[in-house]
Amino acid sequence: MVNTTYTKDCPEKLFQIIEAAQKRFGLYGFEKTAMHEIASDLNMSKGSLYYYFPDKEHLYAAVVQKEHDLFLHLVEAKMVSLTDAADMLREYVNIRLSYYRALLNLTHFRHNNIGEMHKVMHSVMQGKSALFKTQEKELLSKIFTCGIEQQCFENQTLEEMDETSELLLDIIRGLTGAAIKNKDVFYLDDKEYEKTLKRINRFVEMFIKALKK
Repeated sequence: MVNTTYTKDCPEKLFQIIEAAQKRFGLYGFEKTAMHEIASDLNMSKGSLYYYFPDKEHLYAAVVQKEHDLFLHLVEAKMVSLTDAADMLREYVNIRLSYYRALLNLTHFRHNNIGEMHKVMHSVMQGKSALFKTQEKELLSKIFTCGIEQQCFENQTLEEMDETSELLLDIIRGLTGAAIKNKDVFYLDDKEYEKTLKRINRFVEMFIKALKK
């Protein structure tokens, strides 16, 4: 199987497959998207599609990788354009929630089938999930370091920054998870998204206040 890491240097066909799959998942969700439909969108045989990806789960993982790479790129671009570490943290949270909503839309999985979703995706995504978390913690550590250098955040050791990053990520996950806890379908409409964003931003302001000298 071809390496599924999404970059602009991907072989053209691999690039096209991931793009087509992203459109399909965005329209119909993981649950209602079939491999033969993606193949049809590309005017290729289903057998040719399986040459690149052994199943729908691996293809979905490649789409998630693409989304996450875009998320990191957007945050890093914002970090370059901003000078205040607190503003960097605010932008990180806003972009992250937008990324989370995009993934929900790509999955669009029913709550009563989440056990099945976990089962089929666990082995495919466990390595990527660990990588994503590490990348986010490194990014947050850069923001904290910037704040310390600006003398607006309290000094932290590398170990403390890692723990602070993990704490922030865990709380954000808890708040976003609460937004879909009692829904039949994992999806956020505009009203739910704005409410969740407001709650997270309120928490982040408290978090920033705690970080400041």
